[in-house]
Amino acid sequence: MRTALTFARGTCFRRGLLLALAGWLLTTNALAGGGWTRKKKKGYVKAGLTTVSTDRYHPLPGGTISTARFRQQVYSLYGEYGLTDRLEATLSFPVFRRATFPDLSAGQGVGDPEIGMRYGVLTGRWPLAVGVAVEAPLGNPNTFGRSRTNPDVYLRLPTGDGEWNVWTRAALSHSLRKVPAFFTLSAGYNKRTGGFTSQYSYGAQVGYQFLGKLWLTATARTLDNVRPPDLTKFGTIGLGEGVAYSTASLGASYALTKKLSVTADWATGFGKLRNVYSGSQYTVGVAWEW
Repeated sequence: MRTALTFARGTCFRRGLLLALAGWLLTTNALAGGGWTRKKKKGYVKAGLTTVSTDRYHPLPGGTISTARFRQQVYSLYGEYGLTDRLEATLSFPVFRRATFPDLSAGQGVGDPEIGMRYGVLTGRWPLAVGVAVEAPLGNPNTFGRSRTNPDVYLRLPTGDGEWNVWTRAALSHSLRKVPAFFTLSAGYNKRTGGFTSQYSYGAQVGYQFLGKLWLTATARTLDNVRPPDLTKFGTIGLGEGVAYSTASLGASYALTKKLSVTADWATGFGKLRNVYSGSQYTVGVAWEW
């Protein structure tokens, strides 16, 4: 999903940040997103819950630090709706975020929604979609968790980063001819504001369908900075400067009916990890498609 541990009157704990692996890695249905776009008046919506519990923090200069255990839950909505046969509107919205450390009150509230448009440049068995999305600073960057025993001890646990983000993305997919399987290649660029360093991402996903109802997927994704981050921003909110990671995830989506499905996903970080916590992240969800 990212906050620095900052305490009053010179009392300092090790710096920690909320899990950037959540950083909109809330996994959707196997065929949501990718190179496909929804036909006119067709849509997809998913409600999900993502949880993580970890004590492994990776500071901006590199390495790993053990901290007090951090826990986070994110309740989210994801949606796609076809405006025309090639143009769709999208929504990624962490409706409620809740983050805790031991002996502190929770930092909780609404997160930053991302609203976008995607256009199907190519269709058929090699669909290519490009899109632009804006992430609005609806969440609170100044939410604090406070000690239950010492009022002088507090911790910034923001639900948003306080900045506008503009994501440009492209995804190319391919459906195999003889087997019920697909793969997707994707890339993106995040133009950041508020003095933060912009980012780029790239990734790949493969999926296979069993018995017409169960999709299994494997995904790898990397997020990095376009230039070395500003080290003077190390102590700011972890939704801010220098976040970098690679993630690997496995997912499953089972169709209960033609329109209703349930999903489950697992993700973990690897490789270059900066300004993030690492650990297993679990997501469960319910999706409706029409």
